[in-house]
Amino acid sequence: MNNTDSGIFCKACKMKNEIGAIICTYCNTPFDKNNQNTLSLHKIPEQTGTLPEYFDDILDAPIYNPDRFMDFEIPDKGIVLINIETGQPITMQEEKAFILGRTAIDNKPKEYLVDLTPLDAINLGISRVHAMIRETKDGYQIIDMESSNGTWLENERLVPKKIYPLESGSRIRLGRLNILVFYP
Repeated sequence: MNNTDSGIFCKACKMKNEIGAIICTYCNTPFDKNNQNTLSLHKIPEQTGTLPEYFDDILDAPIYNPDRFMDFEIPDKGIVLINIETGQPITMQEEKAFILGRTAIDNKPKEYLVDLTPLDAINLGISRVHAMIRETKDGYQIIDMESSNGTWLENERLVPKKIYPLESGSRIRLGRLNILVFYP
């Protein structure tokens, strides 16, 4: 489905699905037949002409450099988490186990908490104690810690408190925050 197709947006995960879908293909939430959030998107016909002078500032802006996207190194040891939206590292951890979540004013941050508050965690639906990542002799594992808005691994919603192997290069989603995971 491309971005110009019509679709149904899931109320739970906000992802676009095919028209006529009865459940969300991303989070398996059933759609209400009476109130499907459909959206029609249309291409704007191409037009030619000259731009007003005030666009000169925009046109003189630095050109986007795709080489700067995903500008990070995989560590020799530990694990790195990358924000898919920005391509920037969220954290690099060498601890054997750590929690992904957010702090609140009334609680002290836990010792091994990766605080996602600066990424607008509350509005992205990230719980205070959302998921745990831990190292094993074979790699890493991820566990949803009974988060309110769920944890996904490669578009599969995780069952809370169940252990899932986490391969390097995997995509995880906490609420609505998409993350890539890399380790040696």
